[in-house]
Amino acid sequence: MANQLVVSFLVIFLFIFTISSLIAYFGILNILKNNAKDANQQQFKQNDYNLSVFVNEVDQVSRQLFLKAELESLIYFKSMTETNSVVQVMAAFQYFAETLSANKYIDSISYFGDNGFMIRATAQRNDILFDSSSTVNEFYQTRIFEKVKSAAQTLVWFGGFTDRDFNIADVKPPSRTIAKPTHYITAARSFFSNNHSATLVLNIDMKYFNDIYNHADDRQNKELYLVDDTGRIVSSGEETKIGQEGALPVNADAPADASDLFASAERNGKQIMSYRINSLGWLLVHEIPVSLFTKDISTLRLIVVTMFIFSLATAAILSRYWIRRVTKPLNSLTGVVRRMGQGNLGLTLKLDLKNELGILIAQFNKMSKNIQDLIEQKETIQEEKRTIEIGALQSQINPHFFYNSLNTIKWMAIMVKADNIVESITTLGDYLQPMFKQGMLCTIREEIEYIENYIKIMNYRMAGGVKLEYQISPEVLEYPILRFLLQPLVENAIMHGLKNRTGGTITIMAAEDKDQIVWSISDNGEGMSEAKLQEERASLLNGNSEPSREKKGIGLYNTNRRIQLHFGDHYGIKIHSKLQVGTELNFKLPKVQKT
Repeated sequence: MANQLVVSFLVIFLFIFTISSLIAYFGILNILKNNAKDANQQQFKQNDYNLSVFVNEVDQVSRQLFLKAELESLIYFKSMTETNSVVQVMAAFQYFAETLSANKYIDSISYFGDNGFMIRATAQRNDILFDSSSTVNEFYQTRIFEKVKSAAQTLVWFGGFTDRDFNIADVKPPSRTIAKPTHYITAARSFFSNNHSATLVLNIDMKYFNDIYNHADDRQNKELYLVDDTGRIVSSGEETKIGQEGALPVNADAPADASDLFASAERNGKQIMSYRINSLGWLLVHEIPVSLFTKDISTLRLIVVTMFIFSLATAAILSRYWIRRVTKPLNSLTGVVRRMGQGNLGLTLKLDLKNELGILIAQFNKMSKNIQDLIEQKETIQEEKRTIEIGALQSQINPHFFYNSLNTIKWMAIMVKADNIVESITTLGDYLQPMFKQGMLCTIREEIEYIENYIKIMNYRMAGGVKLEYQISPEVLEYPILRFLLQPLVENAIMHGLKNRTGGTITIMAAEDKDQIVWSISDNGEGMSEAKLQEERASLLNGNSEPSREKKGIGLYNTNRRIQLHFGDHYGIKIHSKLQVGTELNFKLPKVQKT
């Protein structure tokens, strides 16, 4: 009977322990899968944010190009004079060069008119073609052209195209010399004018685009890629997979406005998860082999068997010891969670446990580190956006091209003895020359000289009707100031205050006030009504839109924004105006240390 009891007890113990082990095994496996899903959902959301920010950035770049009058006028290229067409094309290539220089992730820019006129710019070369019989007109039969044309001037994204799809060179190399094609992510937009249309195509560098969501430090044997609305891979760390059919969960084809953008399924030994990126209209797919979840289970099984044998012999003696050992890490984890709830981010537990708590602690450590990394990353992104915005507000044109072109025109004018043209171009050259000096700062004296050249140029247009007066303390002339800060304000006074008059007077005043310089720029022009004045003040205060539909160039809003970016939001321009009396702009700047 004793033997029977021992055998019965052992059978019951083995049965219970076996069932418990199986439950634990599959439970841990599910936990790993669910944790992987949760972690991937968080990563998908971060990737969605990063891609959306990038999409918005490219959208802004394309919109800025659309605002260029020269690009819009190229729609009528076929009806232009030869001289005008050359000028417009050169201006377009200049804008493309500026865009490529400012946005290194753009590999090439192409412009396709509906009349067969095409231009393409890369960092290495510019191409132009107007040949209705050329084979490159096949572009007009591609799905890019049809889809973009029907998108009502909305930016549309494509993948799977290569540099050969946009090559408009007249002479193509022999087939044996053709290099491996370079894949692009393509953003395209159409615009229309008087029954004419054109398509602007921006080709994004694939490596830069992949790095936004697919980092090199991802685990081995994991695949992360993007598929388009046809189910084809358009972006992947392995370029050979581009164009192949991607693996998708069964419920991945949910509508774009569905509340649940995440889908998951297990198929062919892989956990396949997808997330819809609404800004692109594509799916981000992550394939993880199930073996990655189960590779640690064999170690867990060995530990369970060892615990079974040891527990069978010493369960009664060591039960209390084991309870304490199991609950101690949980108590430590609870304490750390409580401290994190008090705001102490980045805390981790240095415990190496080979059980469920070990997995939980490892995931907790990973989550804590990810939270801290995300906060630091957000701060870094904000600082980068601030730097980029400062640079974008100041880098408006590439003056080298214009300066050299003006010198060429100047010598041509000298040869034909056109003295008035020589004088005008010389003044304009003096006006452009400070634009390519190094550094964001210049002295107030240099800025005043720059404004004087600008007034000379404007007086050629206004028959000398604009007068410029100064009331500037001599002691402030050598203080540094942001380069090109005052000129947009003077331009604003001329274009809006004096535009309907034969001339007028602009007065610039500057004086020291402790650690600041007080500025005033006024004109005796048309002024503004009270309603218009309130609108301008509100626009400067809100800082989210252009202050006036009539404003051109850098303008009042951008100058105010530039002051705030450099010196803080408590600085800014104040506007005072009376109708038919004039307008006055007042602002203060901190003294910049003299060099």
